Amino acid sequence: MMVDSAARAHGIVRAIAAFVAGYVAVDLLPVVLPGTPVLKGLRVRDLADLALIFVLVALYVQLGLRARLWRSAPLRAAYAAALALMVQGHSIHLAGDAIAGASGPGAPAWLLIDFLDEHWGHTELHLSFIILAALFIGWARSVGFSSWASAAPRVERFALAFVSLAYGVLLAGDAIEGQTVLLMFPCAIALCLWGAWPFLRRGSAKAGPGPSLFRAFFAASFGVTAASILIYGLVNGGFPELSALALAVR
Repeated sequence: MMVDSAARAHGIVRAIAAFVAGYVAVDLLPVVLPGTPVLKGLRVRDLADLALIFVLVALYVQLGLRARLWRSAPLRAAYAAALALMVQGHSIHLAGDAIAGASGPGAPAWLLIDFLDEHWGHTELHLSFIILAALFIGWARSVGFSSWASAAPRVERFALAFVSLAYGVLLAGDAIEGQTVLLMFPCAIALCLWGAWPFLRRGSAKAGPGPSLFRAFFAASFGVTAASILIYGLVNGGFPELSALALAVR
């Protein structure tokens, strides 16, 4: 690769790694924070969850700029709509979860609370992740994966593989905990196959720069998601929530 292309590729890998590191923090930090009420029944973890969604939006915007997904009006509209769906889904989930934490299973409106949190909110949130991944797979422009892989240091190739694995496993855990397996599993398979198709075709590497680094990352991640969901379902004979499974083990 030319020097400028190599530098750009290194920057993209670092941006993907930063995105996954941020996603890990956004995903797991509210889980480990205390459930102490601090503001009209809202817990510490609720307030953190409220702020962290905007960190996730910023991470996606930054990654979209790297992938040049803001280059046309249709792409900007689709990307912005997916981000809006993400914020709305998270907001519904957050409100339902916060009210559930203050009410308990015996509350008169428990079924409504559970529906808003575990079904509506999570479905919108995870659907936005799927749409965003589809945009990266189909329309991202960056250094080609094949040209990067042929020249990248081993540690950088390992780093991309590791963050792809981490992101994929986290998405699977989110789908299981959020009870959106029926949405995430088939979509993960479809995204993986769509993203991997150019790599599987003979001679595809000879036509132009080849599939982008972003395509490789999201295709690999959603392949890990599909595999993780399948293994979890086979081991447990279904898809119990991770939190419920952890309580049962105790």
